Amino acid sequence: MITTVILTGRPGSGKGTQGKLLAESRGWMHFSTGEQFKMLREQESLLGRRVREVYDAGNLLPDWFATYLFENAILNIGQEAGIVCEGYPRSLSQAHTFDTIVSWLDRAYIVIDLAVSDDEVTERMLKRSLVEHRPDSVTPEQVQARLRTYHEHTEPVLTFFKEQGTLRSVDGTGTPEHVAAAIRAELS
Repeated sequence: MITTVILTGRPGSGKGTQGKLLAESRGWMHFSTGEQFKMLREQESLLGRRVREVYDAGNLLPDWFATYLFENAILNIGQEAGIVCEGYPRSLSQAHTFDTIVSWLDRAYIVIDLAVSDDEVTERMLKRSLVEHRPDSVTPEQVQARLRTYHEHTEPVLTFFKEQGTLRSVDGTGTPEHVAAAIRAELS
């Protein structure tokens, strides 16, 4: 039985929305490195300043840091409890570590890629930055930096999970309800 779901996709593809919807519908934990980083970003500490500097530039935080946050979440839920992860893993080394951890814990998983074009997510992110006051997506240049990071670091993760036989793709351009239904269909 699948107890671990990874939602992946370009920045602005809807991972956060879909992660919350899926976790709520199943009564599972929702884990988001992005949400963790945003909370840390607001702290007036050495860690907060460093996270803010990297995050606001549209770059990935270190693999070890994202992995630490994921490990802390997965090791503190019960064996039968479900978890929806979004924003982790975002690099090939994180994907290998993730696979090692969940395999060791004997947790079955599936990876769902929310397929949305660069143009669509650029438009979404610029609109979202106005509404949510997102400092990492205010300008087209920031969005392009985030997309370059995605293409360089995260796209290879999709190949890894495809080779593992765990990758599914869902069209992420519909309404949130339509995308959520497509995700649930992949989990049936």
